[in-house]
Amino acid sequence: MAERLADSGGTVGFLASSFARRFITPRLGEHLWSLGSIGAENQAQWDRALAAFRPDIVLFADYPLMFFPRGSAPLAREPGWVESLASVDALLVTLDHFGFSRGNTERRFFAGPPHLGFFAYYEIPAIPAEMRVLFPCPMHEPGPVADRAGQPFRYWDVPLTMPFSARDAVRRKYSVRPEEKLVFHSVPNWAAKAAGQLRLPFYQYYPELLDAYFADFDAPVVIVSVNDGSLLHTSPGSSVRIVSLGPVPQSDFEALLLGADLVITENKLSISMGKAVCGLQTCAVLTNSARLLELIDNANERVRAILLAMESVRLGSVYQFAVFPSVTPQDIETIGLYQDNRLANAFRELEVFGGDETRDALRRLLFDSAERDALRSRQESYVDGVGLLPDCVQALYNLRDGARS
Repeated sequence: MAERLADSGGTVGFLASSFARRFITPRLGEHLWSLGSIGAENQAQWDRALAAFRPDIVLFADYPLMFFPRGSAPLAREPGWVESLASVDALLVTLDHFGFSRGNTERRFFAGPPHLGFFAYYEIPAIPAEMRVLFPCPMHEPGPVADRAGQPFRYWDVPLTMPFSARDAVRRKYSVRPEEKLVFHSVPNWAAKAAGQLRLPFYQYYPELLDAYFADFDAPVVIVSVNDGSLLHTSPGSSVRIVSLGPVPQSDFEALLLGADLVITENKLSISMGKAVCGLQTCAVLTNSARLLELIDNANERVRAILLAMESVRLGSVYQFAVFPSVTPQDIETIGLYQDNRLANAFRELEVFGGDETRDALRRLLFDSAERDALRSRQESYVDGVGLLPDCVQALYNLRDGARS
């Protein structure tokens, strides 16, 4: 959004955490104020940024997330900060990637797998009356939705495309031969860290699951995974080659995402998966909706051995999730993002411990043209709706002009 605003003649400043500054500084670092770990200092920095930059628009990404108990730089809970927003001499706008502002009421809920201690109480206030809401597509439904007050918009010109030359270049860069199928996988930084902090062995055994699902197909499979650089390794004796990468340039990431034969993730809320859908890419989300005893009863011999090995490393390692390791299927229902949303039909959801059924589904997604075409048709319905929306610059300027009038 910032780059598009800058390209259209706008000037953009950032008040950002140290993690966000890593991405911002090389590209848009001219006007940059830092958020740290102390709320009172962040509040003072907020005041300095407003006084120095004097913005026409203050855009939050995302206002509801500022009230989460973890994962956001402290500011929103500082005494008097919320009340001070009413006196800010600028149009206040927030992005809402997950739909927490739907209904515009205070939301209170528990979320996370409780047995791991990754369980928290969330109390998100209603959006202030003077604040406007933008719903990014992806991930939201581009058409009208009941109890949603705000403007959906598109991040990109869709459908996303990539030249064959870029596709071929990235395949050569990672030694994917023409006769091989390329599967792209990614793990966000926060998820890799959380799995390590919780001592979960999922990614230790994930290569064995991938071998069980992708070995001995009609063509060899190469899985290129962007993670922390060391998360996944090719299983001994496996015919499935795994290339594990650390952070890569954005151009490489997008070339892999849009040039792969199949995109997979363990994150049902992944914006990268949403981007793959906008590129009409075949994609699947691997989740777990079953409890351990049910899985043990129904799994084939190989998957059962993996489940027992994981539990032997740490009891409670196998549990229900929609976003590994921290979001349960019940949490997804609470969030409500996929209610009345065509995006939910634009990817396949598969059981990560589903054994032969999951293997057959992945084989069809890679090799069955009818299966791929059927998914693409559902994606086109979503993408066609997204294409009718204003882009991020126009959406912001529409809000600005409406406020002025």
